[in-house]
Amino acid sequence: MPRELPPVLELRPYRLRLREPLRSSLGVVEFRQGFLVLARDGDLIGRGEACIVPELGTESFDECALELRRPQPRTPAARHAVEQALLDLQAQRAGLPLARLLEPLAVLEVPASALLGARSNSELAREASRAAGEGFGTVKLKVGFADDFARAAVVRDAAGPLLKLRLDANGAWNAGEALRRLQELAPLKVELCEQPTSDLLGLADAPVVIAADELVLTDFEAALLHAQVVVLKPMLLGGLLPALRLARRAVAAGRGVIVTTSIDGAIARAGAAHLAAAVLALGPQPAAGLATGRFLAEDLCEDTLAPRAGVVRIPLAPGLGLP
Repeated sequence: MPRELPPVLELRPYRLRLREPLRSSLGVVEFRQGFLVLARDGDLIGRGEACIVPELGTESFDECALELRRPQPRTPAARHAVEQALLDLQAQRAGLPLARLLEPLAVLEVPASALLGARSNSELAREASRAAGEGFGTVKLKVGFADDFARAAVVRDAAGPLLKLRLDANGAWNAGEALRRLQELAPLKVELCEQPTSDLLGLADAPVVIAADELVLTDFEAALLHAQVVVLKPMLLGGLLPALRLARRAVAAGRGVIVTTSIDGAIARAGAAHLAAAVLALGPQPAAGLATGRFLAEDLCEDTLAPRAGVVRIPLAPGLGLP
């Protein structure tokens, strides 16, 4: 933690509806819930967020509530919330954007990818075309279903040949199936595939770049060994600082780094954007997964760090830079 807890730590539970259910091979998501954490120090207020995603690796809502009342939370979402609130305060005191507190050379323009969530092929085509029209250079499609090729082909046709097409299987396949599916999908000019299998073993001959996502949480050394890119979700890793440490290790090992959200609220998404800006100081990286606020029907505050023309622009305002 960046410093001892301030005198006042306020917890506000929240529940945010998604505009439409979001499907992956792990199941269907209809809402997000968690806690907004406010750390008050005189006239300054630092904000943090604990977004509860047990299916991805966080604690439960009740466990998080308990941990947030401890002097030093031990579970990932609770640790993330408290650390983020304190870092926000520290950056405000220093008069720096949080990204520049994390890394003085942080790059304040972060290319973002657009996650596609439409169910039918016609809706998927419109969504991909709209993302391309809005200036995104990369789109991400969840795979691990029987109609993966048809859906990916629709995206490629709608988005055009220049847009990068990223896939995410969430560990849906075994090694043999992954190699067959990726061989089938590779002609569509796939940028990379996140977590084709749970352990990433047996994929050395895969025809596309392999990225580790879920494996990062359970075995980071294996992720570095078997993947060319690692995906870092600060909510699941216990905070921005633990995620930044892993990013530095990954870059030192010659791996790419994708910072992404867990479809969090606006507070945590802002923190992830500042982290992604800090990681860009280590060198060019694939587009970050920061364009997830549009999936929410309601939010914690105005999303001033939403991507514009496919880029998140970090404000020079101190701290998170949110209203």
